[in-house]
Amino acid sequence: MCLSCTEDDDTQVNPEGPRGQHPSQMMAKQITDKRIQSMRNLRKEKRRLSKQFARPNPTPEPGILWS
Repeated sequence: MCLSCTEDDDTQVNPEGPRGQHPSQMMAKQITDKRIQSMRNLRKEKRRLSKQFARPNPTPEPGILWS
């Protein structure tokens, strides 16, 4: 079998296409994405809690006794 290549032909060396990432690289990306998502959730929760505790407690009226 003879392969003739000309300037006009776009030949592919790997006909199956580009290979996927190595599993360890995929795991590292997943771990990084999970860490970023966790940090975003922490930031959201911190903001929510700071808003919640920034509001002062309502002061009771002088005539009402708490028991």
